[in-house]
Amino acid sequence: MRPDAIRRGAGRVAIIGSDPLARESLAVALKGRADVAASIPAEPRMNDALERADADAVVWDLGPNHHPDLSGLRAASKAGHAIVALIADDTQAGEVLAAGATAVLLRETAMERLPLVLAAAAQGLVVLDDALRTRLIGARHAPIDGLPTEPLTRRESEVLALLAEGRSNRDVALALGIAERTAKFHVNAILEKLDAEGRTEAVVRAARLGLIVL
Repeated sequence: MRPDAIRRGAGRVAIIGSDPLARESLAVALKGRADVAASIPAEPRMNDALERADADAVVWDLGPNHHPDLSGLRAASKAGHAIVALIADDTQAGEVLAAGATAVLLRETAMERLPLVLAAAAQGLVVLDDALRTRLIGARHAPIDGLPTEPLTRRESEVLALLAEGRSNRDVALALGIAERTAKFHVNAILEKLDAEGRTEAVVRAARLGLIVL
């Protein structure tokens, strides 16, 4: 990915969504701030089109559906794409983040903040709309299944806090004064304890459990 390109306003962005008018509106909102490399309908072969677009980041409009199909988003995330997901309401935030989105915004308020959020997402930062962050943090007080198999150590908690800032293993190692191999060991331990498949899912689960505040 090329986050500096997006920060300069020349990054390549792919837009995915079922509604062509919504995709066009997003393209207009990004005009002059990013190069819209592709406007892709949400359909079974959309990830093939996404790969051809060679985009720095993806804006994925999940539409007004309150139970969207997230299989394509999961596949794109596993392929390494930075994804800004636009959702219909705040109840979807946790699920969409767990599916691999790097950033989540409410559709109704996304336009103004989209360029800035794209820049952050391309750098690997986890970004949430203010209203979504409030909901996820508030959810930590409710009974939640999936508590860690064993408590996180003090060092693991420090590493987890840095993961929530979007830090790489190398950045974690530098921040804590430890070897990069040791940082990777702690990250793997966190994923195992939180039963998470990736760093983003671990951060989301930790937020919902009240282990961190996003």
